[in-house]
Amino acid sequence: MKKVLCFFALLIFSFSIYGREITTPEIEEKNKFFIRSPSDWGYRTFKGENGLIGALWPANTSFNLTETAIFIFLQTADEKLPEIADNINLFHEKCPGMDFKFFTPEKNNNIFSLNETYFSGRCGRTTVLFKETIGQYTLIFALISGNYITKKQFEDAKAIVKSYKDEVENYVKTKHKESNEKQDDLIED
Repeated sequence: MKKVLCFFALLIFSFSIYGREITTPEIEEKNKFFIRSPSDWGYRTFKGENGLIGALWPANTSFNLTETAIFIFLQTADEKLPEIADNINLFHEKCPGMDFKFFTPEKNNNIFSLNETYFSGRCGRTTVLFKETIGQYTLIFALISGNYITKKQFEDAKAIVKSYKDEVENYVKTKHKESNEKQDDLIED
């Protein structure tokens, strides 16, 4: 009887240490923009056309436990904007008191700051926002921390902004080139 009890105790103990199996989705959830993240940051992309498309956090933590994160939001001007931004639930998990909203010129005539344009509420002690518009794409970056950010974190955030800007510019150029090649093919026919 002692052996059976020890076996079950060992089994329960091993589940508490190792937890459940991590399920793997059939299709990897990625958006069309990928960057090379700084080595000190963990990085994840999220599939979506308008809303949260990526998040980064310091490599010595996990996304669930981190006090500092960089959120990357995308707004596409050519598409009808959804009522609720893609993947916004992941942002709300980290910042339940803050909300992201899309910019709509007809609703936002008196915009004074980047924060008022895209966010309402507060999250953490420090919030640093960046915005880049390339063609029909607007990228909004939110470096948010429950602590004061370091100069290194700020410099990393600027590097991430540049990487995304370069990635979107390359994507726009490639799409433009493909569009021109299709038009040339149609003209030849």
